[in-house]
Amino acid sequence: MPTDHVWKRTVARAVSSGDASALPIHFSAAVLHRYLDRGAKILRTNTVGRLLQPGKAVIDFGIVEDDAVIHLRFGDIGSLIPESERDHWLDHLVAPTASRPYLQMTLQPGACHDDGELREWTPEA
Repeated sequence: MPTDHVWKRTVARAVSSGDASALPIHFSAAVLHRYLDRGAKILRTNTVGRLLQPGKAVIDFGIVEDDAVIHLRFGDIGSLIPESERDHWLDHLVAPTASRPYLQMTLQPGACHDDGELREWTPEA
């Protein structure tokens, strides 16, 4: 599966700098309904949007998955979304494809995780 060159550059920059703040975090686009109900406006192109709220920071985001998913930079979540709103955003978090047992292992180093028999593996080319 080929990797998009922009994604590759984004990750390479994060790795070389040790700063993951530009990496995207995905959310259901439904996260935005709360803001529309409060009088916010959303402007968009085909793949980029902007949440405009009176008296608050502008939040720019990407739009993917046929408009069902948006993504923000990790760093923008902490700097642009008020702490009181973060649980709302986390309720709409869209998990990327990942090995759940691997993530559990990284959250609990040293814990036993039975995930089948250990065997050699050669990934497909």
